[in-house]
Amino acid sequence: MMKRIRILAIALLAADLMSGQAMPEMVWVKADQRTPPPGWAVMQRHLIRTMEEAAPVFVKHFVRPGGTTYGEGPVDDVYEMFFNWPLFYAMGADEDLFHRALENYNGITRHHEHLFAPPEGYPKNRRYTPQLHKEFYSRHADCDWFHISEGMMAFYDFAVGEPAIPENVRRAKRFAGFYMNEGPEAINYDPKLKLIRAPFTSSQGPLFAWSGDRLGFVRYRLERGNHASIYPAIKNLEPRWYEDPKRREEVLDIFDRLVMRGDVPVNLAATGLVTNAYLYTGEEKYKQWVIDYVEAWMERIRRNNGIVPDNVGLSGRIGEYRDGQWWGGHFGWTGLYSLHMIHGSLTVAAECAQLLTGDAKYLDLLRSQLDVILGQARREQGRLVAPHNYGPNGWEKFRPMPLRDLAHLWHESMDSKDWERIERVRAGSNEDWTEVPVGGDRMDFTLTRYPSLMYYAGKNPDWPEKALRADYLESQRRLERIRTEKRAPTRIFGDDLYQYNPVITKALAQVTLGAPQTIYNGGLLRARVRYFDAERMRPGLPKDVAALVERLEAERTVVQLVNLGATHARRLVVQAGAFGEHQFTSVKHAAGKTEVELPVNGKYLGVELPPGTGIRLELGTRRFANRPSYAFPWHGGSVPLE
Repeated sequence: MMKRIRILAIALLAADLMSGQAMPEMVWVKADQRTPPPGWAVMQRHLIRTMEEAAPVFVKHFVRPGGTTYGEGPVDDVYEMFFNWPLFYAMGADEDLFHRALENYNGITRHHEHLFAPPEGYPKNRRYTPQLHKEFYSRHADCDWFHISEGMMAFYDFAVGEPAIPENVRRAKRFAGFYMNEGPEAINYDPKLKLIRAPFTSSQGPLFAWSGDRLGFVRYRLERGNHASIYPAIKNLEPRWYEDPKRREEVLDIFDRLVMRGDVPVNLAATGLVTNAYLYTGEEKYKQWVIDYVEAWMERIRRNNGIVPDNVGLSGRIGEYRDGQWWGGHFGWTGLYSLHMIHGSLTVAAECAQLLTGDAKYLDLLRSQLDVILGQARREQGRLVAPHNYGPNGWEKFRPMPLRDLAHLWHESMDSKDWERIERVRAGSNEDWTEVPVGGDRMDFTLTRYPSLMYYAGKNPDWPEKALRADYLESQRRLERIRTEKRAPTRIFGDDLYQYNPVITKALAQVTLGAPQTIYNGGLLRARVRYFDAERMRPGLPKDVAALVERLEAERTVVQLVNLGATHARRLVVQAGAFGEHQFTSVKHAAGKTEVELPVNGKYLGVELPPGTGIRLELGTRRFANRPSYAFPWHGGSVPLE
């Protein structure tokens, strides 16, 4: 009975929406050009259908009834198994995938919140610690913002798929509160100095020293993981230092003193957590926290001669525990993946601050550091290489310049000077920037950026279809891997769990939303447009409809929409921005043999697609003109929280 009532309510609201009664100010346009579907459109719908069919195979193999998983590991790795399913649904996939992902997230959360004994198959050489407290990360070995943010990706996109889930709203506010000192247990933030108090933080507060296997914890970070340095306290740490008990304790104490206290740039990924709470609620306190924290780091860059320091003491001084040395901190300039770690967090924070304020000045947080690295770049064997680390001998580890953050900067700014930075890297590259690699989308490798940028530059016209085809091949490869896997699911551990996920969303997001691939370590969805099915009253493209963002310009967005169906008209709403942060000023499209231009002056545009038709929309766009929100078009401007 309740299900029938809900269906009737949706039908009535859909009728109001399409008739203009629910949103009388929304402009509607109608396609009248019948056209054979282009190859990219056919491939897009085929990819969606294929992954919808593959997802249940993955679930059957890896998930117990109720949502817990057979495989175990660090909780962020387990959450990552389904990290992109909510986004896949929000782009148009079957609703069952969203509910499956939500059930799995809740099952994983329950499991790790209450599990106080190592699960079956947990490696005997690893100390087990319950990994969640109050449904957030507890004090354990992976409660740094590199790992926390990996595990938050699905949680953020649940709101993109359905923001009116009270349980998730409460979680979003509680999680943000852990970094706003809203409970006595978690005092992670110094509101006076605007700093997060440690590289390892949790729902139980900062972790200033590891209380478990200290030697294993420190050795991993100094040796195997190469995540931090204890220079200058010890300039040359001798091999096998841990065999002498006295030396071992000395090194462990130095590590705690130098590494475990104070703020680090990777903590900037926490801005995604707090921005997430704002997008649900619109509460000013969340916006102000992000602004305060980002501006504090911009000031530290100014105080450090234009370079972001990677360690800030609890008094607010740069290099406080290292005799003023600004490098060497956890996931900092001496780390194995320093540019990936540091620039990724700077990108997340810059995007969040611009999103919340509409002010492009916050992009300088990222831009300034890209210019630092490009300023040190040089040519070796005919190609441009840039430093990835800084240590006692200055800049080092020269390798090709990663493109991810340069691409994000241009997507956010639409500034010609930011495009020139990309062109400088391209001119110094020996890669084929039109080639589309086959691979996953958990981490954002540079090769996934090249072909999409060349498409926007008008130099890679086949990119949409090639990108979708590449993701189809990767999805099929993963499905085959599930079929041929010899290990029992309980023996598949940690990062291996992700490798079987047959849902690959990077090409769909890039092609349909005009989006750079979301920064995996804590980023929120960035998109020029997104879509809502006006008949089914849900996010995503309607059945049979394919979309392509053809052009991205500072004040203009060009979108193609195609209805591949032969018998049913489809109606959809196009939204300006991932969270309605942009504004459409006008729409231009062909009507018969003439071209029609209409004023829009709103963040929504309605489109009707009769069977077998397509339409090309030139959308005048004013970027960052509206308050961003997770609210859907029929929510009346704010998320219904009750």
